[in-house]
Parts: sequence; C-alpha cells; structure tokens
Amino acid sequence: MNEISKYEILLNDLTQIESEIAILVDKLKVIQDSLQEKEMQIAMLRQENHNLQKKISELEYEVNNLRINSQFDQSAKISEYDNDEIKQKIKYIISKIDYHLGSFM
Repeated sequence: MNEISKYEILLNDLTQIESEIAILVDKLKVIQDSLQEKEMQIAMLRQENHNLQKKISELEYEVNNLRINSQFDQSAKISEYDNDEIKQKIKYIISKIDYHLGSFM
C-alpha cells in the first residue's frame, strides 16, 4: 500500500503542477497580448510625436516668416513716417518759395 499511496501522491502533485502550469500559460498569454497592445500604442504615439514635431517645425517656420514680414512692415511704416515728414518739409519750402516769388511780383 505504501507504493500505491506514493503513486497517488505523485499523481496528485503532477496534477497540481499541471494546473499551475495551465494558469501560468494563461497569464503568459494575457501578458503577451498586453505587451503587443502596448507596442502598438507606442508605435502610434511615435507616429503622432513625429507628426507633431513636423507641425512644430512648420509653425516655427511660419513664425519666423511672420517676424520677417513684421520687421519689413515696421520699416515700411518708418518709411511712411519719413515720407510724411519729407512731404511736410517740401510743402513748407514750397510755401516759402511761393512767398518769395509773390513778393517779387
């Protein structure tokens, strides 16, 4: 009987080990599925990051163009101010010339 009980104990142990292995295999499948899902998320996030970096570069380029245009516009405004000042000086000189020409006639 001693051998039969050893055999039964061994079979019970093997059955328990098999059930634990089955549980571990199931957990492994769940972890592998989760890992695959995470890898897909990482790939999507990397693509999104690439797209956002591209958009940032485009926006930086636009900002630089706007700054250049703004500086050009400011210099144009300064030129307009200078033009107005020059026009006023010319009108003043013309009025002086008219006055002097009028006094000769």
